[in-house]
Amino acid sequence: MNSRQEVQDDHRQSSEKTYGALRTGEDIGAVIGKVWHGCKECCKYSDLDKLPSELQAERISDWRTRSDPFIEKWPVVTGLLEINTGPEAKTLFEYLQRQYPGRFSDGQLRTFQRKIKG
Repeated sequence: MNSRQEVQDDHRQSSEKTYGALRTGEDIGAVIGKVWHGCKECCKYSDLDKLPSELQAERISDWRTRSDPFIEKWPVVTGLLEINTGPEAKTLFEYLQRQYPGRFSDGQLRTFQRKIKG
């Protein structure tokens, strides 16, 4: 039975062989069949022309996908919180909706609650 290290070494050697074939443009059909569970992952890295470890280094840590919808009105919210620390986020959100009609949708309530809590 193979030890864990032997299995890791075999996998590394197989990966190096596959990527080497990809980068040199060799016919790798046979290599893919032996090394990869399917062609999908192999094609992914072939199209990108990068190793998985190279892609990991490039990942962006910024998780935001859109701008903060409350950034312009946040001073109003902090002012209200300084005056009275008791109101719930939902009450403040409803206040913003009344003051700025059409600006904030009901679907943004949870985002607002997280921002208040944070």
